Order: sequence, then C-alpha cells, then structure tokens
Amino acid sequence: MLKLVGGFLAFTAGTVAFGLVSAIALKMAGRPFNLHEYFMPCLLGGILGLLVFQWNLRSKRYKEKLFHLNLVLQSIRDVNRLITQKKDRDLFLQGICDILVKNKGYYDAWIALLNESDSWDTFAQAGLNRDFKQLADRLKKGGMITCCQRALSRPEIVVTDEPAILCDCPLASAYANTGALSIRMEHEKKVIGILTVSMTKDLVFSIEEQQLVKEVADDIIFGLHSIELEQSRRQAEQSLQASEKQFRTLVENALTGISIIQGERVVYQNKEQERLFGPLPRSYILADYNNIHPEDVNKVKKLSHDISSGNIQALDVNFRYAPIGDMAHLIWIHCRAHTITYRQKASILVNMMDMTKIKELEDLLLNQDKMASLGRVAAGIAHEIRNPLSGINIYLNALEKFFNRSESKVKVDDVFQHLQSASRRIESVIRRVMDFSKPSEPNFTTANINQPIEEAIKLTAVTLRKSGIKLDKALTEDLPKCRLDLQQIEEVVLNLINNAADAMRTKKNNKKIKVISSVVHDNITVRVIDSGPGVTIANKNKVFDPFFTTKSDSTGIGLSICHRIITDHAGTLKVQNSEWGGAEFSISIPVIDT
Repeated sequence: MLKLVGGFLAFTAGTVAFGLVSAIALKMAGRPFNLHEYFMPCLLGGILGLLVFQWNLRSKRYKEKLFHLNLVLQSIRDVNRLITQKKDRDLFLQGICDILVKNKGYYDAWIALLNESDSWDTFAQAGLNRDFKQLADRLKKGGMITCCQRALSRPEIVVTDEPAILCDCPLASAYANTGALSIRMEHEKKVIGILTVSMTKDLVFSIEEQQLVKEVADDIIFGLHSIELEQSRRQAEQSLQASEKQFRTLVENALTGISIIQGERVVYQNKEQERLFGPLPRSYILADYNNIHPEDVNKVKKLSHDISSGNIQALDVNFRYAPIGDMAHLIWIHCRAHTITYRQKASILVNMMDMTKIKELEDLLLNQDKMASLGRVAAGIAHEIRNPLSGINIYLNALEKFFNRSESKVKVDDVFQHLQSASRRIESVIRRVMDFSKPSEPNFTTANINQPIEEAIKLTAVTLRKSGIKLDKALTEDLPKCRLDLQQIEEVVLNLINNAADAMRTKKNNKKIKVISSVVHDNITVRVIDSGPGVTIANKNKVFDPFFTTKSDSTGIGLSICHRIITDHAGTLKVQNSEWGGAEFSISIPVIDT
C-alpha cells in the first residue's frame, strides 16, 4: 500500500512538474494551448517521477541491507572474539544472543541445547521476555513447536515468514510482522541444539542472510566444542594435580627413603631419605663409598656402575652404611635402584629402607635359635651319656664287691664286658655329635644316583621282609649324572628307609614303602614314601633339628646328619605328608651342567 501511494505521488508530481514546464514553454513561444502537445510532456513527467521514486526506493533498500549485513558481519566477528574469551557454556550462549541483538542485526535471538539424553536443558535468549520462558518450560517438559520440529528434521535453514505458522508457539506474538530463520546445530553427526533469529520479512529469503546465520551457527558449534575441550582439559589438569598432590603426599610420608638421581646428583629426596642421609645438596649415595662398610664396597661399586652405564635396568643390594662416618654405628640399608625418565631426562629412582632393626631382630632370632639348638644338643648328650654312665657306676660298684668277696673270674669278666659296652655307647654318641658338628668332607664323584639307592635297598630288603613291609621302587632309567658322595647318599637313603620302617613298627598291616627317582627341571629328585602315621604339623619344622626325636630308643641325630649331607651336595631335603597318609621325604640335587 505504501509503495502504491508513493508511486502515485511520484507520478503526480512528475506530471504536474512537466505540465507546468510545458505550459510555460508554450506561452513564451506565443503558441495557443494545445491539449495534445500538453498531454505528452505530462505523461513523460509522470513516468520520470515514477522512475525516480523506484530508484530512490531501491537505493534506500540497498543501503539498509548493506547496513544490516555489516551489522551481522560485526556480530560474527564479535562471536569469534567471544569464543576465545568465554570459557563457561552458559555465559558463552548468552553472550552470543546479546551480540546478535544488541548490534541491531536481529530483533531477537534464542538458543536451546539438548543434553546427552536428548532432553532440552540449556537455554539462552535476547530480545524476548516472559514469552520465551513459556517456550523453555514447554521444551523442558517434552513438548515441541512447529519451527523446532521443522528445523530438527532437516539440515538446511528453515524460513518462517508468516506468524500464523507459529500459532502453537508462545513466541507467535513476538514474531508479528517479522520473519525468522531457524537452523539445527549438529556436531559429529549428532544434533546438539537449535538457533533461531528474527528479522524483517524481506531479509529471511536472502541467500546471503541465510549463509550468515549458518556461519553463526557453525561458530556456536565450534565454540561449544572448544569450551567442552577446555573443560575436559581443566578437569584432567585438576585430576592430575590432585593425583600428583596425593602421590607427593604418599612419597613424602613413605617409610621408605626415595630419591631421584640425575648425573650422580640427587635432584629430589623425601623426608625419610633426608633422615637417613641428610639434607640436599649431597652426594649420590651409591657413589659415596667412604661411609660404606669395607666388605660391601665392591658389590655396591659393581652394581652402581652397571646401572649407571645402562648395563642393567634395576638393582637390589644390601649394604652397611655409616651416616656420620663412624663405622661403629652402622645401619643396614636395603637399596633398590631403577632407571626412569624424570622431567625428560634419564634418571635413577632409588628406594632405600633402613633394615637395621630387622637385621637386629634376625640376629636375635638366630641367636635364640642357636641357643635353643644348643640346649637340645646339650640335653640330648646328657640324656644319651647319663644312662651308660649310670651303668658304669653300677658295674664299678659290683666289681668292687666281687674283688672284696674274691668272686670268680667269670663274673668279673661279665662286668668288664658291660663296662666296655657302656663305654662304646658313650663313644658312639660323642662320635655322632662330632659328625654332626664337624662332618667329614664329601668325596664327590660323577655318578647316577640310582646306584647308591639300589645299594641301600639291598641292605634293608631282608629286614623289611621280616617286618612284613612291602618295598617298591620306581627308579627312572638313564638319569642325568650329578656330583655325589656315593657312601653319604647311600647312608641318607638307608636312614630314610629305616626311619620309615620304625614309624610302622606298631602297625599291623598295609605297611608299604616306595622309593622313587626322577628328573624335575634341572634337579634329580628322590622320594621315600611310607604308609605310617606321618609327621604332625607341630613336628614338621623340628624333624631336622639335632637330637629331636619322637622315639624312646633314638638319639635324634640321624635326620640332622642327612640334612647336612644333602646341603653339602647343594641340594634340599624336605618332608611332607604322603598320599598314603604317612611321611614323604624328598631329596633334590642339581644336575651337572653339560
């Protein structure tokens, strides 16, 4: 209507202007008034007036559009600036809306975002008041409006140029006499929200305008992603700082001394390490040999050199150290060193523990164990010698009476025989004690262990058969050879078989012994198994102690000597309960390296 009125007025003004000019020109020429000559200039003037009106109108529209586009471009620049400034999502979205409206690029603008469960939970707006709150409440409750449905269903921009289309939208009244552009925002093929802006109706169909709105939406998506990355980075940084703080607290308060060494210089140490070796700066402990016990210097030097030169990745060493240089006040240190990278430099992580109290307790327990063993040895010797000594005293008294009574030589000879028997018994006890305390050196030879086993079985075969004991053997043929003292190994197997037989002395039936030889990894294993009563848990750790016995007629030295012999062979002797419920003694001796 305004265009029609403007055009009519322009036409009329042109007609009147050209009509007056024509009338004046005719009069000055002295020509009479001619309607035909007057009509054509008036028509031409009206047409020219219309052309001038259209040119002015288009020029004004172009200027308005150019001004609007400049405002939008300024808004985009402000949005990009906002991306680098705002690190909070809500402040960023509100800033976007404020920029789009306050720069007078658009009448109003609003943004709604979806959460991970595809529910609307974040909103921002500018240029709208209570009406937008109604829209936000509807979306939060799961409701929907036409423009949102259309925008979410397609990737391109949705144009709304008639408010009647938004009859179901609380913003319909706010959009009266305006148009709107809506676009969904999508990141990594997932819809994250929607952007809507309103403007004059003649701009909503502009390709340039739609492209600018799309660029704003892309900037918003980029900004939200940047904020999300920044928040993730901050959270990771905070978690790292908290973890580092917790780790530092653990390290600082650890009972183990911890230090980091770079180039034989200590760059870090915790409180326990400072207590052990003093404050920084100080020398690298494994390179400071003056305070290390002379007996431990060589092994510390070697291991320190190996790890410093990169020959090994880790080392463990125990050594004695004098913190104040006083060798009379040594402490035991257990050291573990390992190569690491610390602050982009090759380093050595050193853990040190003060083992002094543990060593003192070990020595105390060892002394107590030695004293207990000595007590058992003394008690065993006293018990074994007391009986024959009592017999000797009795026979000496009898011998004295025989001499006083001039008894026959037969009775005197009988007393002397008993004296000799008791004396030999004492000598036997003393000899076995001496064998235990100072055994003879093994006479090693390379042989098959089955050979002394077979000899021991032959020696016991008759006795076992008379006692009703069944003896089975399962000796592996072609066993690898090992270094043996054949006589000592025969003595060990013989002792184990005799002990097994003694354990079944009171048993009526089902008396069995089995001897097995085999190869297990790099060791020859000999097992002696019986069906006797077995070894109780309480006695399992005592059976190899000297003079420990559960039999009334035994010295308790046999198994101790067996254990010593096997140890001299670089092997082990162990006991456990057998599959028959009895005892199982297992000998393990290493195979000769070929």
